[in-house]
Amino acid sequence: MRKVQKLLIVNDLAIFALLILLVTGFLSYDYDLFGMSESIVPIPKEYKVYFEFVPWLLFLLLSIDLFIKYLYVDKDLSYFLKKYWLDILLTALIPVLFPLKFFKPSVKIYKSTKFVKSGYKIFQKYDKIFKLKKQGL
Repeated sequence: MRKVQKLLIVNDLAIFALLILLVTGFLSYDYDLFGMSESIVPIPKEYKVYFEFVPWLLFLLLSIDLFIKYLYVDKDLSYFLKKYWLDILLTALIPVLFPLKFFKPSVKIYKSTKFVKSGYKIFQKYDKIFKLKKQGL
């Protein structure tokens, strides 16, 4: 059980880092979404292609996180769904929303939703990491 908790912490830290990277990419390449005229995080345009992979890496880590949580609750599906329904929903939105960015009218909706979801997950992971740290894990 202790190994599972440590694995969850490592996964949470990786998710947290990817979410920070995702927000950095937004501030660098999608600054117009926030009503800014120029980027506040100057990253060369050549690196933008790498930021396109971040949502998929995030999806992979969130899926692993859900799987570990499923194992952590001893494969009790009803309890898992009841306790982690929001995590399941947010993870499922990534592959649903990602293709929408290729349609011009939905780009702002996609980016806004992805940014809000990322902000929520950053807060959630930050809160969880520091709660576990206080508990001495």
